[in-house]
Amino acid sequence: MLAAGCAPALPPPGARISRELVLAHDDNRGTAGFAFPNLTYESILRFELPEGKHRALRLRLLAEAAGTIAITFYANSLFESPGEEIREIKRQLVKDDLSNGKDGRWVVEDLRELPPLTGVVWVGVRKLAGAPSLWTTAIVSGQVYLRDRDPTHGVGLLPVKRTPLVRLELLAASPR
Repeated sequence: MLAAGCAPALPPPGARISRELVLAHDDNRGTAGFAFPNLTYESILRFELPEGKHRALRLRLLAEAAGTIAITFYANSLFESPGEEIREIKRQLVKDDLSNGKDGRWVVEDLRELPPLTGVVWVGVRKLAGAPSLWTTAIVSGQVYLRDRDPTHGVGLLPVKRTPLVRLELLAASPR
């Protein structure tokens, strides 16, 4: 039995989902690409979830160029920054995944294996191979950062003025 306040159970494939949250910081208008400068730089998005535990369903992103990326989910740290890694997913972006920024061709990653999420969740995207890039919009959301994962470089979270087209979809927590 599940206690009140627990994340909703995931429905079986094909079952009806009654409430879904789609979290995004963009305006759905890809106007420029973001190419990763090296293997250690990571684009980070901060998502503040509504109260309660939520089950992750999907992550959508608009890819501009092919290559291999890592999508990493982080818990929030005491310093309001990416903390402990929740899960990393490796994804190869191929020609059929690529969008022109306006065609609605989203890369979709199934997240149903993630543990329930609460509070603030950070999503990082970085390149692993090739020259992948993501579409961005001119929206300044205040929720997008760039960081260098190499601790010897000393680059912390730097605010970014362009917002990648990345969306986090969640199964809404049941109301209390």
